[in-house]
Amino acid sequence: MAVKKSTAPKGGPKAKVAAKIAAPKAKAAPKAKAAPKAMAPKAPKTTAKKAAPKKAAGPKLTDAQTRMLGLFAQAKEAGILGSKGNAKVIEGLLKHKLIKRGKKEGKEFFRYHITKSGEKHSAPVGEPASSPEPSSPPTM
Repeated sequence: MAVKKSTAPKGGPKAKVAAKIAAPKAKAAPKAKAAPKAMAPKAPKTTAKKAAPKKAAGPKLTDAQTRMLGLFAQAKEAGILGSKGNAKVIEGLLKHKLIKRGKKEGKEFFRYHITKSGEKHSAPVGEPASSPEPSSPPTM
């Protein structure tokens, strides 16, 4: 006994695809322009002052990262040669784009230099990161 395969019904997916291809695309009717509205005087808006957007304070650095950034600031053009001992600290500073990788020296070590944004975040070695300047005593 032979089993006859049935074809998709007329409303099936193949028929819909064929109908879309065969049917000519009708152009959309142009939209009628709305009549111009009478210009009424606008009521004055109350002006509420918006708060100024806050600037990002910068990356949060650990003590070791702050000390290392100070060393980079002192080295300036010469830069500091990376080593296995300070690799994690350097990796964190690279992530925040406070230092940049320079030339490769040896087989696996690079020389690192401070960036402009790193100079802004660094404090010279020996000074606290944010120390207010002492006011001079009044002279008489």
